[in-house]
Amino acid sequence: MDKDHASKAHSADAAALGFWYQSFYALQILVTLTTDDAAIGIEQLDDIELKADGQTLLYQLKHSISAAPAPITLKSTSLWRTMKVWIDALPSLSLADTTLHLVTVAEISVDSALMALTDPGADRSDLVTAMTTEANRVMEAREVAAKANNAPPYADRFNGCAAFLDLSESERLNLLRRVQIRPNSPTVAEVEQEIAGHFHFVLPEHRQTVASRLIEWWDRQIVYSLCRERECVITRTELQAQIMAIVADLEQGNLVPEFETISHPEDYQPDSMLARQIALVKGKPFDLERAIREEWKAREQRARWLANSPAMATRITKYDHVLREHWADRYAEIVDGCTALQDDAKCASGLNLLRWTHNDAPTIVRPIAEGWGAAYYVRGSYQVLAINMKVGWHPEYEKLLEDGE
Repeated sequence: MDKDHASKAHSADAAALGFWYQSFYALQILVTLTTDDAAIGIEQLDDIELKADGQTLLYQLKHSISAAPAPITLKSTSLWRTMKVWIDALPSLSLADTTLHLVTVAEISVDSALMALTDPGADRSDLVTAMTTEANRVMEAREVAAKANNAPPYADRFNGCAAFLDLSESERLNLLRRVQIRPNSPTVAEVEQEIAGHFHFVLPEHRQTVASRLIEWWDRQIVYSLCRERECVITRTELQAQIMAIVADLEQGNLVPEFETISHPEDYQPDSMLARQIALVKGKPFDLERAIREEWKAREQRARWLANSPAMATRITKYDHVLREHWADRYAEIVDGCTALQDDAKCASGLNLLRWTHNDAPTIVRPIAEGWGAAYYVRGSYQVLAINMKVGWHPEYEKLLEDGE
């Protein structure tokens, strides 16, 4: 990989992690609140916008994929970019009813003037002076460079510096009085564990599962929100209802269709046997496409169940037997009826059997558990069985596939 490509890949990874950090941190905030009327949104006035008890809290989050991110200082680009965002938002805010949070996984040096922002009650006067001095230094350096016909430095932060200097001294102080900084915050990889730690009312053995399933639900809500397929904000009441539903499912041993609304990765490639089975009966592209989709969902669901409870292996195996029995009855009829038929007729019969697994089997075969209504498990499990040669569609699939045709 060349340096430019590696740099772009690194940048893309960092951007993706940064967005998911926003999402996870928003969930963590809402989980820890005790205010029933709280609601939160992603990427509105700020990375995260929280409304609770008549207050608006805006969060700017700074994530790093570095094992040892550089400390936040008065010279940090992230600080001045954040200032620019907040200053631009001031006309839309009632500053007296707003708290501005800079959340970072990095640390702050104990001797830095920024330490004042870690204590809501600390005096900000010295910090205003220090930030004004730094902003003036940046702007003066750019002026000197411009006069010498050199490229002006600090392109990544001068906008924030300029916006800060455009405020009066009292406006700067009032702004910083509403600012808090949260250094050494958990990374995106640590947030799930942090969320699980808040579920003291949940049995210890269920806490991690509740957190994992809640994050999956939350991810979908964020995507729907950004796509405008739901309200732009998520309320704490909605979150509480989801937590209660997950806990109830776990305590009652209910199986939940966790992949019903999740799409398989675009680059997912199933075992080649799936396509070979369908090709034998001259299946159409849409037959293959939906088979791949449902096989992925069923395979992922099986893996999830087994990861959460190894005892599920017995239930999965028994249900596979039920699926094979329903298939076997229909397959026997096809084999008997195709004895004297030409290959095209055999393919047509096999194609009908394949499509039966998609269109009819989910309503004919009993569900794997009481209350289960997701069709993908039956459809996809038949494809899993086909990959393993436990079922097939062509009347002579075993012979033809063993011969490598």
